Parts: sequence; structure tokens; C-alpha cells
Amino acid sequence: MVWLGDECEGGGTRFPRLSLENGGRGDWCRFVECGEGKGGEEEDKGEDGEGKGVTFKPIKGNAVFWENIRSDGTGYEESWHAGLPVTKGTKIGLNIWSWYQEGYEPEKAGEEVKTEREG
Repeated sequence: MVWLGDECEGGGTRFPRLSLENGGRGDWCRFVECGEGKGGEEEDKGEDGEGKGVTFKPIKGNAVFWENIRSDGTGYEESWHAGLPVTKGTKIGLNIWSWYQEGYEPEKAGEEVKTEREG
């Protein structure tokens, strides 16, 4: 996820199954919501009452990368996420999907398309 525009309030990308070490103190607070009530989102509470979940702030020029699927085809539960509502203004984002397919060679695929067009 890449943020191209951030003239907004709200609109973070929330990963409810992740957690920040040390409660998100330090430099991370420039990039993620730190502490209860920040950005209008309520913190999830675990069984021990501690907050969990990470909300990345929509900051123009920043990006977050994550994998959804393991190589065996099963999903990472930690990658569950949601785009939170923008409460004021406009957020512009760009989703970039990456994938790997064993045996795929872009150069050969381009040649196959060229051959099909000529044939």
C-alpha cells in the first residue's frame, strides 16, 4: 500500500492481529497510531487488557508491504487488515499486488504474446 495523498483525518490501514513492542513508543509513532484514542480508532484489547493491533497512518510518500499467503498456499492470519474510514478530507492510495509463479519467465511470456499476435 502506497499513500499518494494524505489530506485527511482517519483513513489508516488497520492490522488488528499485529502488535507493537513497547506499546509503540519511540520513532514508530510517526508512522502508526500510538496509544488509545489516537486517530479516532478504539484500541482492541486482548485477554490481558493490553492493547493490540496496529494502524498505519496514511502519510504521503510512505508505503507498507505485507504478504497475505505463505508459499504453501495458507494465509497469514496476522495480515488481516482493513482500510479505516476517512472522517474528513481525501486520502489517495495505491495498491500494488506482487506475486510469484514458479516457472514464470517474463521474457518468454512476452515472446509468446508476440507470436500469438503474428500468427
